[in-house]
Amino acid sequence: MTKTTSQQGMLHRLFPFLAWLKGYQISSFRSDALAGVTVAVVLIPQAMAYAMLAGLPPVYGLYAAAVTPLIGALWGSLRQLATGPIAIMSLLVLTTLTPMAEPGSKEFIELAFLLSFMVGILYIVIGVFRMGLVMSFISHSAVKGFTAAAALIIIATQLPHFLGLSASRHEYVLPRLVEIAKGLPDLHISTAAVGLLAIGLIFGVQKLRKTLPAGLIALVAATIAIVVFELHLKGVAIIGKVPGGLAHPMVPPLNFEIISSLLGPAVVIALVSFAETYSVGKAISSQTKQKVDVDQEFIGQGLANLIGSFFQSYPVSGSFSRTAINFATGAKTGVSSVISSLSVILALLFLTPLFTYIPKAALAALVISAVLMLFHPKEVFVLWKKNRHDGIVAVTVFVLALLTKPDYALLIGVMISLMFFLWKTMHPRIVRITKDPELNMFVNADTYDKPSCPQILQLRSDNAIYFANAEYTIEHLLERLDEQKTPVRFLLLNFEVVGFIDITGTDELRVLLDELKLQEVRLAFLSVHLPVKQVFESSGLLEQLNTEHMFERRETAIATLFQDIDHEYCKTECPYELFRECSTVK
Repeated sequence: MTKTTSQQGMLHRLFPFLAWLKGYQISSFRSDALAGVTVAVVLIPQAMAYAMLAGLPPVYGLYAAAVTPLIGALWGSLRQLATGPIAIMSLLVLTTLTPMAEPGSKEFIELAFLLSFMVGILYIVIGVFRMGLVMSFISHSAVKGFTAAAALIIIATQLPHFLGLSASRHEYVLPRLVEIAKGLPDLHISTAAVGLLAIGLIFGVQKLRKTLPAGLIALVAATIAIVVFELHLKGVAIIGKVPGGLAHPMVPPLNFEIISSLLGPAVVIALVSFAETYSVGKAISSQTKQKVDVDQEFIGQGLANLIGSFFQSYPVSGSFSRTAINFATGAKTGVSSVISSLSVILALLFLTPLFTYIPKAALAALVISAVLMLFHPKEVFVLWKKNRHDGIVAVTVFVLALLTKPDYALLIGVMISLMFFLWKTMHPRIVRITKDPELNMFVNADTYDKPSCPQILQLRSDNAIYFANAEYTIEHLLERLDEQKTPVRFLLLNFEVVGFIDITGTDELRVLLDELKLQEVRLAFLSVHLPVKQVFESSGLLEQLNTEHMFERRETAIATLFQDIDHEYCKTECPYELFRECSTVK
């Protein structure tokens, strides 16, 4: 029985979709089929538009959309997650590969496949070795600043297509904006009219009824206008003939030199894209009550990118908008994404002639309308009001992403977030604790401006004690002791917040012991957690401490220490009566 259970567990680990496919019902298929087709209607035009954003011919967006939704759904943990091309990932592909090859060239396209291969490998390694906690290093403030800037950068890349301007490729967004501004007098009127028609229809249809496929309606209307008025003969750019049929399987070019140069960007792209996937997963799982297995989701997204790279796909991720549509239209399982993939495959096999006259201006309008949902600069400045450190990170990432490459900006934002975190842990708050007789409870003496016992000084460190803050912590404890103008007999350290201490911390506690001996003050501990006590023991510090002065309960600590203080001082000098024991000597 145990062996069978173990085998089933391994089987579900390798093929997680078996868990929900086992009890699949026909009623669920109806919901999944409707959701899958609805998502495909949005996915097909978006995939072509995002491929164009990535510097690739539109058909490569369809190749990505044909394979990756199916793989991501079957091997991921969230059943409604819609995997495929997304705007931010497409932007990062463009900015990463542009310095290495001309967008749209054969070399550029092959590099995109290699990038997908590398992202897939990274995801799978993180998932298999259960390192999903790596996502914790990307702060929400850095992501907010990044997405707001990315929205502006994406819009800037689409404006030449939208307005019919000729603009050279730029690695940074500001030179591109300057060139666009200079070229505005020469904009192509017909192209701009098509772009405005498309974006007007998108927002108009969305306002009229959100459930309608606004992007598809806009593309159809713009394409009809191109054909009826023969605008493609008057200079309006169209995507041209789209190759029919499925992508031919191929192995990405595995060049070690190129792989080493792409490794850094691949890590950034992997983390950024998964940050969106994770956000989508958390948002949907809060409503479906599904448990998001981060490591399994890494595996699902990794396999989608890895397998997709062999079918001419560029890097993909979970889409917020399409996942929301998938969930809203009643998707129950990953079958909905399977149907989306099959719908794209059918489109590649039979419908590509209909794509020939789709104007690039309309695809640009589709991208612009989609990323405007990401542009929330107000959130960046709200963060500044809520928390200054988070605000600094968000604003820094936002500005740097516009001045430099967005992936660099995000890395810098992550580093700044970690520096702020380290700064906080390096300077822990040392709190003086006392008892308030009126409330009959122990309180923060500094906050409530309450006196403490002249002979028993209670201090609490509000952080772990480790190599980066150990010296500061001990120095601060001694400073708080020196502030006391009374004959302190005991320093009672409250360790209820100290969940970790390293060897540097124990070494600094020895320094504290030596200093206290010189001042004839004895050291006592309260609420020392077992892991900390084990470090005390393994480091030999426990042998130097008086174990009788290590207490679990505060009442016991006060009662015991009170016996060894100067009761004559209590009677004649001390103006306070803080503890129950005080009345016995007054």
